[in-house]
Amino acid sequence: MSSRVNPCHEPAASTIPVHMRTNATVRVLAAALACLLCATSAYSHPGRVDANGCHRQAGSRGKHCHSERSRANAPKFDPDNPPRPGDEGVFYGPLVRVGDGDTLYVKVQGVVMEFRLAEVDAPELAQPYGEQAKRMLTELLAGEESIVLMPFDTDRYGRTVAHVWAGKTHVNAEMIRRGFAWFYAAYSRGDALYHIEQEARDARRGLWALPLEQRLEPWVWRERNR
Repeated sequence: MSSRVNPCHEPAASTIPVHMRTNATVRVLAAALACLLCATSAYSHPGRVDANGCHRQAGSRGKHCHSERSRANAPKFDPDNPPRPGDEGVFYGPLVRVGDGDTLYVKVQGVVMEFRLAEVDAPELAQPYGEQAKRMLTELLAGEESIVLMPFDTDRYGRTVAHVWAGKTHVNAEMIRRGFAWFYAAYSRGDALYHIEQEARDARRGLWALPLEQRLEPWVWRERNR
């Protein structure tokens, strides 16, 4: 008989000694995250895909598709009725800190987890408007007892990529609407945030008021500074 343990199964809390509860909580949370993402990403990997969730293999150049990452399977939510703490399939908890304009740390069931805003790319801290983007994200999240996060994907660094709400504010959309971030088309499954970015550009909000030479897309900046 195999001695392998099902990662989605943990013993009842009552059977765990008190001095082991903290470690057990971490294991349970990690297992829960693995199970939550299992249905959408167990056989996928981060990276650019087209609207149908397909890409070309680096070696063979053959076409490879992930149906779970197609636009048709993008997370569905109603902007007028945002998810709430306790809803199925969401994480929630108090904000611990903001890393930059698209990264935040939230305490979920006692464990600090790192999240990245889905479909958004904010200027890096060393770029023009990078510090302003961090301050804006901090401002949008401030004062909320519980931040709500809907998992969208997992990035190459193992971070959970998510749509984030502070109360009724869809933070991802608001960062773009106010001109503090770009729509990240390469890792998107829809175009709703694209249209919001176009409005911000036309109104010259935030970073869109900067001189053209200072408006370098973060993904281009990272590539140049590797």
